Amino acid sequence: MFLTTALYAALAALIILALAANVVRLRLRHGVSLGDGGRGELGRAIRAHGNAVEYAPVILILMALLEGNNGNGLALHVYGCLLVGGRLAHAWGLMGGPVRARQFGIVSNWVALLAGAVHLLLIVIA
Repeated sequence: MFLTTALYAALAALIILALAANVVRLRLRHGVSLGDGGRGELGRAIRAHGNAVEYAPVILILMALLEGNNGNGLALHVYGCLLVGGRLAHAWGLMGGPVRARQFGIVSNWVALLAGAVHLLLIVIA
């Protein structure tokens, strides 16, 4: 029933919604309807949202395919935690937190992508 993937998809959706709301808030504050209007704060918020939208679906697709093919349940939770934790850390680091948080966030998502892809390939070729 894909309950593990569903859990992380719901959490990722909430993160994406919060990041989108932050972009709208900053657009209203700065009176910018398209682009970032040269506002660094808005540009970083747009990228935090965009980056989440770029990475989350691919990781969630890998997770769903793994879960549907009886992938290891613990591994699925590790990939989901890397996704959610990575998105939160990346957004924090990009929007004013420590640069290390941003770096940790992107590396976390790369690890989830690589490990999930290798895991799925091992199931497919076995």
